[in-house]
Amino acid sequence: MVRFMRRWLVPLLAGLLLIGIAIAFVPFSRQMETRAKTELTLLMDRAFARISAGDKLTDPMITAQEESLLSKATAVSRFLTHDDTLLASDALAALCEQLSIDRIDVANAEGVLVASSDATRIGMVLGTQAGLTWTMAAVTDATAALTQQDNTDPSVLYACVGRSDIDGLILLTRDDAHVENALMLSDSESITSDLPYGGDILFSAAESGADGFFYEANNLCLRRTQDGVTMIAARPTAEVFAVRNAAILAFGAALACIMICGVAAYLLNLEPITVDNDEELTQDTAEQEKVALLQEEPKTEEPEEIQPKARRRLFQKRKQLIEEEQEQIEAEEVDQQHEQSVENAPRQISRGRKKTQVAENEETQEDTEGVFEKIVE
Repeated sequence: MVRFMRRWLVPLLAGLLLIGIAIAFVPFSRQMETRAKTELTLLMDRAFARISAGDKLTDPMITAQEESLLSKATAVSRFLTHDDTLLASDALAALCEQLSIDRIDVANAEGVLVASSDATRIGMVLGTQAGLTWTMAAVTDATAALTQQDNTDPSVLYACVGRSDIDGLILLTRDDAHVENALMLSDSESITSDLPYGGDILFSAAESGADGFFYEANNLCLRRTQDGVTMIAARPTAEVFAVRNAAILAFGAALACIMICGVAAYLLNLEPITVDNDEELTQDTAEQEKVALLQEEPKTEEPEEIQPKARRRLFQKRKQLIEEEQEQIEAEEVDQQHEQSVENAPRQISRGRKKTQVAENEETQEDTEGVFEKIVE
């Protein structure tokens, strides 16, 4: 079991870490994506609300300029009814300067221009010109009063009225600076330029593609078309999932710390496994231990950490070793004395030597016992 835990504990904890992150990944991702979509929708709503308010301010300006141009077209029609000499290009050009008009065109019943302040346009058929076919409605209707904005340039205004003397029409064209300024101020990009939207991106786009959310170039985008204006709001995916990434990172760091602490606590609580090989010790090792214990200097003070039982066991072992050493010394002395007596040594001398040796042995024994008594004390 211990080997299994040592080998598989860390992989198991790492696997649990990965499983926890995988489980938390999908819910966090959906939650952050839903929140980003909601915020982009609110941003788009505010942008189109401003655009609608700008259009409401521009429409009165355009309407007033169209009515002014229409009244000038009616005046030109009356002038031409009383004086045909005004059909000359020079006269029409002078009349344009007086009325602050860019161009005056006069067409017959077929829609062919018979006079114009721009001589190069004479002979042009209005019914075949893109964006001007609507003027043909005023050819046969003297009471017709039509206004229109240019399709490509909304600041260019047209006013068309029928001639009261003959079948035909009069077309006035003006590039109005007031209308152009109003359109610039009401432009979608100008209106939304100061809109607070944080790190998101908001810009105008062409009317292509389906409305809705989509991912493109590492961004979550929302496209919407309203009143002929297409806007796209985008947010980088790194910001969309920033909270999720931070949460998963914190979760992983916490689990990693827990894993490290768990492994460390487990390793610290392991008890060391030892094998008692006292019976298998060799004789040399036993003798070396005896010599080490005998050579160890006696200490009068024992460490506080040594328990009474351990201290008593240590003293008994030392006492036993000392006694064994003493017996060995006495046996060697007896053998030595016996050898000396066999060599025909004088009995008196032998006795003196024996007495001397016995005295020395007694002194040695007294010294050893004194040392042991000091150790015991």
